Amino acid sequence: MRKPRLLSLLLALVMLVSLATGCSSSPSSTSSGNEDSATKDTLTIALHAEPPSMSPVDNDSLATIYINLLTNNLLFKADPETLEVKPDLCESYEQVSDTEYIFKLREGVKFHHGKELDAEDVVASIENAKTYPASSPYTGSMEKVEAIDKYQVKITLVEPYSNLLYDLAYHFNYILPKDLLESGHDFAAEPVGTGPYKFVKWDRGSQIVLEKFDEYWDETEMPTIKTIVWKLIPEGTSRTLALETGEVDVIYQVETADVERLKADSKFHVEEKTSVEHFYITLNTNVAPFDDVNLRQAINFAIDREAIIVGALNGYGTPAYSSVPMGYEGSWEGDYVASYNLDKAKEYMAAWGGDPASVNLPILCRNDEQVRVATIIQDNLSKIGINVIIEQVDTPSWHSRMASGDYIGGISSWSPSNCFTYLVRYDSSKAEATPGSLVDEETDALIDKMKATMDPDERLEVMHQIVDRVNQLVPHIPLWQSQYFRAWDANLEGIVISGTGYVRFHTAKWAA
Repeated sequence: MRKPRLLSLLLALVMLVSLATGCSSSPSSTSSGNEDSATKDTLTIALHAEPPSMSPVDNDSLATIYINLLTNNLLFKADPETLEVKPDLCESYEQVSDTEYIFKLREGVKFHHGKELDAEDVVASIENAKTYPASSPYTGSMEKVEAIDKYQVKITLVEPYSNLLYDLAYHFNYILPKDLLESGHDFAAEPVGTGPYKFVKWDRGSQIVLEKFDEYWDETEMPTIKTIVWKLIPEGTSRTLALETGEVDVIYQVETADVERLKADSKFHVEEKTSVEHFYITLNTNVAPFDDVNLRQAINFAIDREAIIVGALNGYGTPAYSSVPMGYEGSWEGDYVASYNLDKAKEYMAAWGGDPASVNLPILCRNDEQVRVATIIQDNLSKIGINVIIEQVDTPSWHSRMASGDYIGGISSWSPSNCFTYLVRYDSSKAEATPGSLVDEETDALIDKMKATMDPDERLEVMHQIVDRVNQLVPHIPLWQSQYFRAWDANLEGIVISGTGYVRFHTAKWAA
């Protein structure tokens, strides 16, 4: 350890050099891990995947959502603890009929470029979101969106629909400024919203820098940390080392092999959260032979999910057997779940009737953890004659290939705030925009019934029927639900984690 006197001399030398050169701090040069917590004004977060885009409407990437949570707001937001929706940019609302809602906006809310939020921005944002196919589960219920006056918006639905407020709390419906939408601003490269932080720069492949928005409308949650830096570190162990050496202050996704090591070190806090994030193999059911339900069920029964938890996830996680995750109101395993059963898998292979040697299943993976999972699946499926090819790609390439249909299989995950939203993805109208969807008239009819059923108990029964139907058709293969592990410097306070995986960083502060 260095002597105190030597440290003082070194600090003095640094100060002299700084004065001599006229050097000043900037978001790109602010240090992260070696300052005293009482003087730090930067939070550096290790991010495992780079966003494919900063726009909330052109992709469904979690990495993008992490940024948008800080730069943008919605009419409603999901409570991180209960997952119930509550007003955000909407101050109040009234349901005036089965298909008509009026929303009163907060007054005095500013966008990052200085414009005040008004009803025309809400109309323009939702109409813009509607032009993106992937948004259809969250915008398709709205027939008309119109400004009544400067601060009131009226939404007219196509038909009675029980999930509108949750849809308005989903990222496709972030509110963007109308003037920038009309001028063709590139939100994919530079987000502009009403959030607590504003965009500064994006060094591709390296970091994203955000800065506190001093005119943020919610004074009760005004950030105290000036700068947030998202630092791209794809490899899990490298993220852990970055935290231990002070290069970063937070690891968004902790490598499970490093959890106990970090827990044992008092310099760090490790937060564990049971999640509703559902991991599964998305199958391209438009491509033979994966268009055959018997082959899909053979794969379903041949996968040993317990082996995945132990062998790939270091024991952290819960096996998933149903088409929806457990943990929601409406979660349901029902009568058609598939536990590991090789004999049953072979029966389905026989019912399929094809040559197992002809089946090649490439699985797209985005990180080392998914590669480990796919390696176990490769061994499992070899026992019924199916050849698995593991293909690791970066996150932007994964999203691009999924969106274009250039895939056979891929490990995916999803964690919306409620079960209703999860089930709507199985409607036939979503098949083109949502990998792993269905084209099935019976499922569509049940989903239509769920949307129109206002009684909660009756709607729950319909939801269970949908889950049973999807489990029978198995358009994707459920694998596991994850345990979230986030780790950060023990001097940090105020970070809030949701079961959906979202994290509230704008409330973080350094302990005095």
